[in-house]
Amino acid sequence: MRHPDGMQKLARAAFIATSALVIITGVVWGIRLFALSRNQTATQSTNLANYPIGGFPMAGNLAPDFTLIDQFGHPFALSSQRGHEVVLAFIDARCKTLCPLTAEILYDARAQLGSSAARQVMLVAINANPTATSIPVVQAWSIQHGMLHQWLFLTGPAKQLQSLYRLYNVYDQVTSGGVLVHDPAMYIIDARGREQLFFETLDSNSKSDLNSEVLGLEAGMRQWLPRPQ
Repeated sequence: MRHPDGMQKLARAAFIATSALVIITGVVWGIRLFALSRNQTATQSTNLANYPIGGFPMAGNLAPDFTLIDQFGHPFALSSQRGHEVVLAFIDARCKTLCPLTAEILYDARAQLGSSAARQVMLVAINANPTATSIPVVQAWSIQHGMLHQWLFLTGPAKQLQSLYRLYNVYDQVTSGGVLVHDPAMYIIDARGREQLFFETLDSNSKSDLNSEVLGLEAGMRQWLPRPQ
């Protein structure tokens, strides 16, 4: 006959093992459900039927300030643009696919405002590639895509750029294979320096999708043009 203490120890060990199995199973399913929800969210965000044409409204918080260097080698501070609307985008200086679409949407949306209103809107891009941070790189990308004198394409040290990705809640990672993955994010910042609308470029070359995005961004720009005092 087993000693009572031994039976208690066996029962306790069995209880601990069962509990551990339940916890591990719960964690595994939790991870799977989280991944599934992220995939569903990503699918919804790239479905034009679920995409708000006017952008996602934001809380109106003060946009994080920064000072970086533009494609001409000049320092630029976001806070220097008080009194102007700023459309801030995150652009990979090596990208040949999605980022050129973002640049096209920025250019076309502002052009449709008309010259008077367009002068009140500053287009600013932050380099989303922390592995290609030189001024010649952002200058060359701007030239290649017809944006050299249409916007300011800003860059700086990799650590500073990465801190800005976090401040603006932009996912930006270089995979083990050297591929850069980042959110194609655009923010409308009003003349007081406050975040008002958030947009993401759809991964689509469809002309109708691009036109819809241009119209949406143009509407957002018009909404937050500086008002006469």
